[in-house]
Amino acid sequence: MTAGQHDAGLRRIGETIERSGVHLEFVPQPNPLETCWYTIGLTDRGHPELILFGLPPDISRPALHTVAGDVIAGRRTCVAGQHADDVLEGHQVLFVAVTEPERHLPVAAQFYAGTPTAAVAALQIVWPDRYQRWPWQPGTRLDDMPILGRHASSR
Repeated sequence: MTAGQHDAGLRRIGETIERSGVHLEFVPQPNPLETCWYTIGLTDRGHPELILFGLPPDISRPALHTVAGDVIAGRRTCVAGQHADDVLEGHQVLFVAVTEPERHLPVAAQFYAGTPTAAVAALQIVWPDRYQRWPWQPGTRLDDMPILGRHASSR
């Protein structure tokens, strides 16, 4: 990618954020559990960006848009260690603080580089399997899902 293409891509992200408040960035991977979507734009609101792994686009995108929309409208503030049952239908999720957001959300870090809000924080939305086992619990089939931060044992 040339510098011009890179700048144009960041400009398009800015236009999307101006229009809708948030941009969703897709990161494909060979292992579906490692594929993710993340937000860019919540940093402008003083809120951590959100990242969600392992779900298809028809679930990931609406979930992220809904949560981001609630944040933008002032109806929700997500914090590390918080559980929520209104993000993914039929599942409680856990917000986990991402320990290296610049590494895991590189386009967000590039977008905000050199701005007054240059430090990007992020929360991972972690979801359990259909038996309500978290990725770090024995017997789950989600153990390939990356967990980008420390978590307390979940209820």
